Amino acid sequence: MESFLQNKIIRDSPKDGDLEKLAQNALEYLRPWMQSSRDFTLTRASKWKLLEDLYNNRRDLSSWNARGATSNNRQSSENTAAGRSGASPAWQADIILSPSYIVDTWADRAYQAVFSGPEWLTVIPEESFYPVSSDFRFPTSFKLQELLINRLGQGQVHTRLYEALQSLCLYGTVFAKISWRPHSCTSKRWDRGTYGIIEEETELYDCPVIELIPLDRILIDWRATHNDIQRHSGIGHIVEKSYEEIIEMFDLGVYNVNREEFSEHWRESGASQGFNVGSLGTPPDVVGLSSPEPARFCVWEWHGRIPVPEGKKEIICAIVTELDADSIDDGLLIRISDSPALWSGLRPFVCAHYTPVPGPLGIGAVETNLDLIHSISQFLSQSQDNARLTANAQLVVRRGSSAARSLATEDDFVYPGKVWLVDEPDDIQPFPAMGFPQAEVNSLINYLNGLLEKRTSVSDMTLGVTSRDKTATEAHILQESAMNTFATRADLFARSFVEPLGRLALSMIQQFLIDDQIIAIRDHSGLDVPLTVTIDEIQSGRYNVVATVTRQDSTRIAKAQSIERALPTLAKFTPVLAEEGVRVSFSELIKRYLDLLGIDAVDRVFTRVHPDLSRENEPSNQGTQGFNFSEQDEHGSPRPLVEHGGPLGAYPDDMNALAQFLQVSANTKTQ
Repeated sequence: MESFLQNKIIRDSPKDGDLEKLAQNALEYLRPWMQSSRDFTLTRASKWKLLEDLYNNRRDLSSWNARGATSNNRQSSENTAAGRSGASPAWQADIILSPSYIVDTWADRAYQAVFSGPEWLTVIPEESFYPVSSDFRFPTSFKLQELLINRLGQGQVHTRLYEALQSLCLYGTVFAKISWRPHSCTSKRWDRGTYGIIEEETELYDCPVIELIPLDRILIDWRATHNDIQRHSGIGHIVEKSYEEIIEMFDLGVYNVNREEFSEHWRESGASQGFNVGSLGTPPDVVGLSSPEPARFCVWEWHGRIPVPEGKKEIICAIVTELDADSIDDGLLIRISDSPALWSGLRPFVCAHYTPVPGPLGIGAVETNLDLIHSISQFLSQSQDNARLTANAQLVVRRGSSAARSLATEDDFVYPGKVWLVDEPDDIQPFPAMGFPQAEVNSLINYLNGLLEKRTSVSDMTLGVTSRDKTATEAHILQESAMNTFATRADLFARSFVEPLGRLALSMIQQFLIDDQIIAIRDHSGLDVPLTVTIDEIQSGRYNVVATVTRQDSTRIAKAQSIERALPTLAKFTPVLAEEGVRVSFSELIKRYLDLLGIDAVDRVFTRVHPDLSRENEPSNQGTQGFNFSEQDEHGSPRPLVEHGGPLGAYPDDMNALAQFLQVSANTKTQ
């Protein structure tokens, strides 16, 4: 197919000269840019594939040792005949120490840190803008915060962020694209009046969604010295789409040029099998399976600045190519826009590094420990091979003897209790001991495992499976030191990925929502009430979104708010809990509430007194509180002394009663 660079750029829009000139400048700039970016990522694709195979336990030791070998599963390696190039005999072990426990441990802890409470994102108005809410009970920032968290929940942000944490720890870098996805369906219900079926168009969701981009399909600025995508010269990705999907995007107006050219000459040129079957995230089970769509293509989407005569201009460009194309030379331009996708001017991409380095790609927890993982795997395989060789007896049989003839005619298996019929005793001799230093190898394996724990901060203590007893102080110190690495990396992830994600999602809400929104929140009484967020409140404000985990004060306030909302609910269930023998300590809840609010000396605020002796506005002297001569019992007699104890204790003796009488008399004269 002839290149679009050799023909007119925009064939079905000849009247728009400015757009055609912009497309010409864009293609002249993007052709070498995309080619260099593609080459930059492809040179690292083999390392990323190795990390993915190690995590999923799809690669064995022999294929790892073979330079440039592709991923082979363990079963295929064991079934390979001995003697082939790069293969091992069937009895040799191919154990790989999978780094999955390192990735999963970090991802689990970081996930809990990010989602430490329901208010995991905090919306803060800018200093120069203080919006006025239509509801005096809730500020506008709080309502937008609840709306943002609600819409992100519709887009399954919790699952996507966990996938991002796994990719971040494994590969060292994670890229994602934020897009707005509406989806509706036709639902049916009964009409109770006529018993007919009523069909309604139901909106399932209308929210921002997160799409993780495999690293081998990202188009990044290879010259960048940081991971701030908004300051890169450009950012893009390669996505596989069918012919029908591209036509649908034309109908929606997203793709805006060369529709006739694509419909006429590209419909029959697409492939039905997925491109780059060995790419990241592609399971080996789907290799070779064809797609039901007869034609599929690659769309190279790019957001960035290009040089124009007036300076630099932010544009959006999309080029469709064949499914297996490694460049855009033979592609077709299907989208060109002279403005960013979002009104806020932000590019809808986010990026994070596990270990930040001055470049577009970071370093993961597994990459820096491949040497230890490989060495431990070698020693483990060697130890297993030695166990197999020594546990199964080996014999030396004299050639030509009756034992040798028996082996030739029967079998070569040696098992306990086997009877050998020989002519001479010397026909069979035990094989000399190998003298393998198993104890030294075990010590070396333990040393390498300890070194790996020090590098990754993932030890038995952090996993909770330690076998040695530790004191409380030792366990606390080890736990705190082990959590420092997790806390630092989780904070970096929240600042570089979660917070930009929240800002992009909020800007999309302000751009794509055109009606008032009703959300359900829990008020201070513990009841779910509907709350209306007007369109003026959504579109008129300027806000900043921060992750709650990065602001300790916000975390404490969020927890205090959770306690405040739970108190009315607990009060309602107190009688039910009392019937089951459970008592709620509201004093402890109030103490924790005040601690989270930062009120010092809580113990001085709450003082414990005896329930029977507690009375407001009375002296607190022991023996006199709760006693008064003027008070009388039910028979009209004065109350007896030392009824509730006296100055000398709780014993109702004469000395205690006399002491109480003297104190009461002294207090009465003083008054």
